[in-house]
Amino acid sequence: MALSDTSSSAGDGAQKAPAVHVPFLVALLFAVAMLKGLRMPSLWATTHMTFNYSHGFVRRGLFGQVLRIFGEERVYRYNSLFLCAAILFLLAALALFLLIRRTLASDRGDRGLQAALLVLAASPGVVFLVHEIGYLDYAGIVGVSFFILWASRARRLFSIFYVAIPMSIVLALIHESMIVMFAPTLLFVMVCHGVTRGAGRPRRTCVLLVTHTVLAATAALAASWIAGVWGTASAEQIRALQESIARHANFPLRGDGFDALGRSLRANLLEVLPTHWSQPVNRNYLITSLGVSLPGLAFLGSYGFRLLGRLSLDKRARWLLTSIFLAATVSPLLLNFIGWDSARWNAIAFLACFFCLAATRLFFLAPQAAIDTEGKRHRIEDTPTLTFAAAAIVTGLCTSYYGYLFDGYVVQWFPFVGQFESAIELVKGGFATIP
Repeated sequence: MALSDTSSSAGDGAQKAPAVHVPFLVALLFAVAMLKGLRMPSLWATTHMTFNYSHGFVRRGLFGQVLRIFGEERVYRYNSLFLCAAILFLLAALALFLLIRRTLASDRGDRGLQAALLVLAASPGVVFLVHEIGYLDYAGIVGVSFFILWASRARRLFSIFYVAIPMSIVLALIHESMIVMFAPTLLFVMVCHGVTRGAGRPRRTCVLLVTHTVLAATAALAASWIAGVWGTASAEQIRALQESIARHANFPLRGDGFDALGRSLRANLLEVLPTHWSQPVNRNYLITSLGVSLPGLAFLGSYGFRLLGRLSLDKRARWLLTSIFLAATVSPLLLNFIGWDSARWNAIAFLACFFCLAATRLFFLAPQAAIDTEGKRHRIEDTPTLTFAAAAIVTGLCTSYYGYLFDGYVVQWFPFVGQFESAIELVKGGFATIP
């Protein structure tokens, strides 16, 4: 694995730009991940995109309600929803590209950071994120990425909180589980903001920062609870909603998707999931998915913890940030208690870990014109670390993600003949193919 030279020029200590192969390798691995997992939006995803408030408040209905502005007869067609999914995919790709570029710029000579980005790009989590095109998780990816980019440079002390609160509410109304996926990451960013911007300020200002952080986190949890409890629909409401959408949709709706709107959290916890995980094949799916994700998650997490340990922070701040970093990474995995999309939760865990790592570097390690002794102290590029990264990269590239993805799909391999043939068929068919 070729990584850039970290040496500085002898005369002025100027930071050398990375060799072009580092960002190229990151881009190449993301491209490979896309070719391994890309598919047409599934009927489950497109069905969820049609949920709306036409028959009363239901959870997961905000996105479909927004689409209703353009007319149900036009937007509740597979091609229209395919276009929406493609736009969300491109926005998520752009947001991640900008965040990765800014993170890399925090120290272009740091081989450990470069290795971490390669681990992320090679991970099975990225393959699955590509595979779930059409899922509204992408809205959270776009929102959190741009939030980190903006918050790390926000000048006003409290503006970050007044953006985090409405963003959390919107995410909860799109899907109540997004708070579990992304709210701990938002909390980590807000604490980074408080630690860096509150340093040296009067005690009253620090108390206000803590209060705003707590209120923003509470608002996110409350929004998720309200969406989940008040949005649980009755059987009659679900039936009426499904019938109204079916009059306009030109694709078969997933009835089990509508059933999820009427299933309470209590039912998921105490009835549905215990039965689901009691089946050996489902337990094997869970264990195997965690197993193939563990090397990459372990490297990114350990790298992040070690980076936090090298920052010039007092013990309380370091302990707080490390705890939230861990919580943000693990939080998506807790969704295994209420849903069976284990590979999906693992993919979000990869992103949450990366988001926290990126926030750490952008808040605490601003780009430097020259890397001095203090700057080099934050580099984690010893031989064991790079060896661990290489093992995680190889493992991520080799995994077939336990043989299958959603709907019986399998991971594609080089030279990706199946993907190119599918693309040709799609174009020849005038983009009229419905899965």
